[in-house]
Amino acid sequence: MKRVLILEDSLIVSKLLANLLRAKGFEVRECTTVSEAQNDLSNVDLAILDYSLPDGTGLEIAEELKRRRPDVPMFLLTARGSSIPRDVARKAGIKEYMEKPVEPEMLLKTVERYCAIDADT
Repeated sequence: MKRVLILEDSLIVSKLLANLLRAKGFEVRECTTVSEAQNDLSNVDLAILDYSLPDGTGLEIAEELKRRRPDVPMFLLTARGSSIPRDVARKAGIKEYMEKPVEPEMLLKTVERYCAIDADT
């Protein structure tokens, strides 16, 4: 079973994504802050990271996760549109960049695609 970390400070968005992924058989860990997520980076196969958080940004976790586990695909969710340069996100290890509100089926297909790629390697 693939383990997905969701780092999102909106409980509504987090629960929506978590329920969607759990229904497809993923094990999901939900965190609402950078400090909470930092304690759970060793046991993750894929990370979905909000950009703007109460104690930092999702890019901080992306950079940390990239150092510890460079094989883990990471997605960045943001309501900020193009104000976060994609090259900065890519340098932090972000594979996909999605603006909120994210279409649940699109997110699910993207997660499944990356998990399938991971299973093939």
